[in-house]
Amino acid sequence: MDFKKIENIFLITFLLLNIYLLISYLNRSDLQYASTAPDQVNLLREMEQIGIELPNLTEEDKQVYYVQADRNNLLEDNVDQLENQAGSIAQDGSLYNSILSDPIEIEGTPEEGFTDGDFERLDAFMNSSAVLFGEEYTFLRYDEAENRFVYAQEVDGIPVADGTSEISLFYGSDGNIISYQQSYAGPMTIQGSALDIITDRQAIETLFQNNEISSNSVVGQPILSYQRTLFLEDLSMYGPIWYVPVTDSSGERVLRVDAFERSIIQEPTEPVMPVDPDLDEDDDEE
Repeated sequence: MDFKKIENIFLITFLLLNIYLLISYLNRSDLQYASTAPDQVNLLREMEQIGIELPNLTEEDKQVYYVQADRNNLLEDNVDQLENQAGSIAQDGSLYNSILSDPIEIEGTPEEGFTDGDFERLDAFMNSSAVLFGEEYTFLRYDEAENRFVYAQEVDGIPVADGTSEISLFYGSDGNIISYQQSYAGPMTIQGSALDIITDRQAIETLFQNNEISSNSVVGQPILSYQRTLFLEDLSMYGPIWYVPVTDSSGERVLRVDAFERSIIQEPTEPVMPVDPDLDEDDDEE
């Protein structure tokens, strides 16, 4: 028996088998890549194909901290400083309601849009002595459902968008700002180390994959913001969320995605209530 010939046959067979296995592995790798990467790209394309209007996305990678606010009575302790308004403070000191003696005149309308001059007047009011800690707040959005300009406390460049630290300037039927309402979480401190968050694009994709965005909707610009995640007697903790305005056949609504966990979260459990225009006559006039 020719053992040398048999040995050569086995070597050639093993060599061919190895080549076959290598080619199969490379083909599977190419197939896996082709089935994942294009799918990720196609989510936005799929949304556009069913009439969903999308904003310009930055897709920027960021790291964000948790922040802490200690319980305080800063609104209640400083409300006596305010002038030219009739106001009332909530029993727990967390909310201030005010009727302005001198309404703020607004030139624009919700239907036709507001002017640069309107926002300059609002910003000037926010930074005036008529508002407590107004310099800490930044414009967030105009809420068409409640006819209010919403300013949110800004912490490390990120607004608190859950109602626990915001100022609502209410737009009256006469076209003026006649009242406002303020909540204030107080000074906030960074806790722990900065953590990676999902991008604005990933937040929208998460909402779409969970059927939160329907066809022919208009998706507004996602806003990285803070929402209270823990509420204790002496302190509150805030974590980052993506705040995504969406307008569909039902009107405008705001969707929220946890920026750490990539999970959809519900609206805050303690929303700020609209101001009562009929303040008691006994309210102090500051």
